[in-house]
Parts: sequence; structure tokens; C-alpha cells
Amino acid sequence: MNLLAGLEKFGIKADEVDITKDAEKKNAKKAAPKKAAPKAMTEDELLLAKEYTCPVCDKKFKALMVKTGKAKKIGQEFDLRPRHEGIDTIKYDVIVCPDCGYAAMTKTFEPLSNTQIKWIREQVGENFKPQPRAVDRSTYTYDEAIDRYKLALVSAMVKRAKLSEKAYICLKISWLQRTLLKEMPETTPEELEAKNAMKTEMLQFYQQAYDGFTQCMSKETPPFYGMDSNTLEFMLANMAIYFKDYDTALKLVSRLITSPNTAGRVKDKCLQLKEQITAAKKKADAAPKPQA
Repeated sequence: MNLLAGLEKFGIKADEVDITKDAEKKNAKKAAPKKAAPKAMTEDELLLAKEYTCPVCDKKFKALMVKTGKAKKIGQEFDLRPRHEGIDTIKYDVIVCPDCGYAAMTKTFEPLSNTQIKWIREQVGENFKPQPRAVDRSTYTYDEAIDRYKLALVSAMVKRAKLSEKAYICLKISWLQRTLLKEMPETTPEELEAKNAMKTEMLQFYQQAYDGFTQCMSKETPPFYGMDSNTLEFMLANMAIYFKDYDTALKLVSRLITSPNTAGRVKDKCLQLKEQITAAKKKADAAPKPQA
């Protein structure tokens, strides 16, 4: 017997009644359709062409920059090199005037003193040769980005920028080259030679950054191009490990661990790093020394 017979006039059809059964089986609401995951933005979608006025030659030009708040950070490498989804933001942190060649990272593009302008006009602008670029290109290649940073390094040296600024430029060049190395083929002798040359250059820029930031700690007061002392020391400790300078790395992390100004999460990272350094140093000390 259908206990709910007669409800048809209300448009309700119920064939049986068993109040002990879970209503999900026959009367379950339809599950809401799953929302599709938002589509990751492509590199060119994350960029815009911003207009600048060169503080050296007063010419207007456009340079690509990352849209504010659009690039999603997905992590960082051992030496704090940031990683973002769909884009390498490092490529877009240099502004280059295509007319006179003055270049700088976004943070220090301007202002310039009259003396700095004079130096750049004489030592950069008078020798600069503008390079043509495909007008339909909406992104920078790694090679283009590296060239832009090298131009920024030249301008930084000419305008006698702080050591921390020059060290940061060298660091970012090495980051870009480290990434580019992963993409470079090595199937022919010519390709292998080009890759080895890039690796050598990357190591030299990385060494320049390491030496520069090390000197900054005694020659400048924080922040060091936006980094506080703890951030810089933690980064340098990781760079020291890369260069197998374990004594310096231990000294830096030990200072961070004992400092009352170091945040708890940073101390935890330093404790893990200290174990890593100690193990690496022990292994290096135990290895047979090369014969003279």
C-alpha cells in the first residue's frame, strides 16, 4: 500500500514510505556542479605596458611590467628566489630607456641627481646603440631580460649606486641565468659550449652578489635594498652553502638562532639549515684531500 497515495494532485510522487531509511537515497538533493578551477593566466595576460619618462633624456617610452597583485606566488628557491604561477616576475623588474640606454630596477629608476644624470649621459648615453625589437612581442625572453639587467648594472656603476643595489642586480642576473640553463639544449658541441659559458657567467654573477651583500653588512645600514638584516643573513647562509663555505654559513645561522630579533619560524628554518650545514661540513672534512 502506498501510504502517500493521493499526493499526485500536488505534483508529488512517492512510491513507498520507510522513515527509517536515509532520505539521501531517493530524495537526495542534486549535488551542486563543481566549479571549474580558475584558468591560470598566461604570461602576457599578467603584463601591461606602462609609460615612463626617462630622467636622463626626458623621452617617453613604454616598458612591460607585471600587473599589481595578479601574479600568484607559488614558492621560493633555497636562496629566496621567488616563483610565481605562469610567469617569471624577475624578468620584468628592470626599466630601460630605449633612447639613451639608462636602465635601473623599478625601485631605483628615479629620481637621479644632476650629477648622476651627467655621468649617465656621458658614459652611457653617448655610446648607446638602440636595438630593434619585434613590435608584436608581448613578453621578454630570458636573453632580453638578462641584457636589460646588465644595462641596469652598468648604469648602477656609473651613477655610483649603493653596493646593495649592485649586488641585487648581480643576484637577479644569476637567478635568470640559472633558470635559462635548465632550458638550454646540449645535444651538439656548440650547444654544450654555449651552456658551459652561461654556467661560468652565472657563477661569476652569483659570486659578485655573495661578496657584495657580505660587504654590505659592514658598509651599509639596513634595509639592504629592501631586505632587513635577518632576511639578508638567511639568504647569505644559503648562498654560502652553495659555495661550500660552511664556516660562514654556520656563523650566520647561529647568529640568527641566538638573536632575540629573529622570528620563530625563521629560527625553525635556521635549526634545520644548521643540521644540513653540519652534515655537509662533516662530509667535506672527511673527504680525502687532493694531492698537491
